[in-house]
Amino acid sequence: MKFRTFVRAALAAAALAWLAPAAAHADGMGPITGVVRDASGAPLPNARVTIAEISRSITTGGDGSFTFRALRPGTYHLDATLLGYAPAHSVVVVPESGEAVTVEIRMRATPLAIEGINVTASPGSADPLRITQSTAEISGKELERNLGASVAQTLATQPGLSVRYSGPAASTPVIRGLSGERVLVLQNGQRTGDLSASSPDHSLSIDPLAATRLEVVRGPASLLYGSNALGGVVNVIAQNIPTTVPTHAEGYVAVQGESVNPGGAATAELVLPVGGSFAVSGRGGYRNVDDVRTGGGGTLENTFFRNRYAQAGAGYIGERVQGGLAFNGYGFQYGLPASADAEESGIRIRGYRYEGTTRADVALGGRFFTNLRAEGSAQWYTHDEVEDTGEIGTTFNLRTQTAGLIARTAHGRLNGAFGVSGLFRQYSPEGEEALTPAANTRNGGLFVYQALSLGGRDRAPQLQAGARYDVYRLRAAEGERFGGGVTRDFNNLSGSIGLSVPVAEQLSANVSAARSFRAPTVEELFSDGFHAATGAYELGDPDLGVETNSGLEAVLRAQSERINAQLAAFYNRIDNYIYPLLSGLRFDEEVGDSVPFYEYDQRGAELRGLEGQVEGTVARHVVLGVTGDLVRGDFRGGGHLPFMPPARLGASARFDNNRFSAGIEARHAFAQNRVAAREGQGIDDPIATETPTGAYDLVNVSVGYTVIRSARVHSITLRADNLLDERYRDAASRIKDFAPNPGRNLALVYRLLF
Repeated sequence: MKFRTFVRAALAAAALAWLAPAAAHADGMGPITGVVRDASGAPLPNARVTIAEISRSITTGGDGSFTFRALRPGTYHLDATLLGYAPAHSVVVVPESGEAVTVEIRMRATPLAIEGINVTASPGSADPLRITQSTAEISGKELERNLGASVAQTLATQPGLSVRYSGPAASTPVIRGLSGERVLVLQNGQRTGDLSASSPDHSLSIDPLAATRLEVVRGPASLLYGSNALGGVVNVIAQNIPTTVPTHAEGYVAVQGESVNPGGAATAELVLPVGGSFAVSGRGGYRNVDDVRTGGGGTLENTFFRNRYAQAGAGYIGERVQGGLAFNGYGFQYGLPASADAEESGIRIRGYRYEGTTRADVALGGRFFTNLRAEGSAQWYTHDEVEDTGEIGTTFNLRTQTAGLIARTAHGRLNGAFGVSGLFRQYSPEGEEALTPAANTRNGGLFVYQALSLGGRDRAPQLQAGARYDVYRLRAAEGERFGGGVTRDFNNLSGSIGLSVPVAEQLSANVSAARSFRAPTVEELFSDGFHAATGAYELGDPDLGVETNSGLEAVLRAQSERINAQLAAFYNRIDNYIYPLLSGLRFDEEVGDSVPFYEYDQRGAELRGLEGQVEGTVARHVVLGVTGDLVRGDFRGGGHLPFMPPARLGASARFDNNRFSAGIEARHAFAQNRVAAREGQGIDDPIATETPTGAYDLVNVSVGYTVIRSARVHSITLRADNLLDERYRDAASRIKDFAPNPGRNLALVYRLLF
């Protein structure tokens, strides 16, 4: 199937999306009004109420009230979330007559970190107990307790997640031992058009302080997102396009300070109603921190980090259509740590990312198709690698455009979605030190996902299945060092099937199998030169094939007033796993010395592991928890996969009466001696091996205070991370030989919701 077929299908479907409202039933549009209260009946301001079916949310006013206008007849699932309270759920039916419906939602205070509705794991949002894959959500108090300088550091305490550490700026997530181009990072469901996945010295252009929620889907997620989701998905959620007209001016102010990265960060957001059908939003923030202090004393030089960002959005919420647009800008500058004997030090990266996004939702009200969403984005990204002399070594330019159309469906016991998506990237490195030629990629995909309830009751077993076909083309330009232009096609089929079985009212058992893919990157195909970020000469292979992952997973999940738990076991078999093979030393004229020489190669690989987290209330306001994870990665035929995180075990204790909280957690990371080595070499060869890392222990403590005054929620958290000032190294880091991780850190996070 040619790529233009996807373009034509997307254009035709988009036209139908805009024509659909004219044919839709116009009568019977009714509102839902309600109030959110605590267990004693007191109103709760600033609670967020969400209708997952139509992706609309609103925060309650000072009296706990909320109103959703212009709703078609049908059944809606309302979910309420608020800092310090367990998510609450209510089912509301809007009648054909269009009469107003009133509802009262009661929320109970809880010290447990209970997940709410997940918007990343399925096309229509899902109850965590119904999701067949392992997931994680960080929001509210848990987000404040774990907030770091980067998204990856904020997620690092979650089972199955770790950090590819390259300083506080260039730290990216690792999921079950997979990182880089195998982990897809989204911002509000859209791909981030930066180069953070392509190289360990490139940063993710998202600041975690501006996030209201982080969601993670562990394991293959290519069904919804296509290539680059082989290992999992991280979705950073912050409202950009208003989805409901608020009843009052709402927003937040947040500040963060850390001693290990001396400096601070701040952000603020405001959403305003404009008449009865429009709302506008704005957000701005910055981060300014100095060199990171390492464990045991000392400073990791040239690890400063500066960023500035701003956002403006507008949304229209009508009877048949809702949608809007948003514009974002993110500017950054940071330093790259270098070894003490490096000839060049003080290299810094400076750049920007601009983004425009648009989205439209159409309520169809049909017997099968219920909702249609069209969305798209355009992003402009540039960064310069500035040498210590002030000269620019390489300039990287990336332009990214995305387009998507999802039709949600519901008929009897069957619900799901059909979708089409497009991804277009124009990549252009410039400069004498450019590692690859310029390259353009085009990716189009069609997918179907359906969930079938296997019984008439609400908590019946559910079968979930889906399939996706992708057309992926990469075209590399001609270059003096890279030869003639090359075009490669990587078309592929992905699929998944899963079963969710409710063992009890608040306990589910889930199993799933999935096949996903990843196309090789331009770096893996065409690299030819010295790469300063890794200190090695890298040579690509233009004949590399597609990686395919066949995975199995079993998940046991429990959520109740007394316990929150998730246990998972997984096995991934990856054919044509792409990796840099260390072939020895090579003299590089630019460096003036011999450097490690890597050639990209492919072999079959396997990853298997266990992970789990259990929190339980053992006394009033007292929570104890245990957590752990283990991943083993090996090549089929012998040898270990490189840069695998170590096994970890942890325990925690916390007191939380919904106003005051205090907690302590301790984690032990085992030594990682299962490291990659050149064939025929052992770990005693300093050139041919990856460096093992030793065991270490981390102790963190925190205290927090939350108070609701009038229509405002104040939350302040004080933390001491790595209390023992442990000097340790991250096994997944490419620079672990000379860059220890951060030492003792005193952190302050304050957030005001209004």
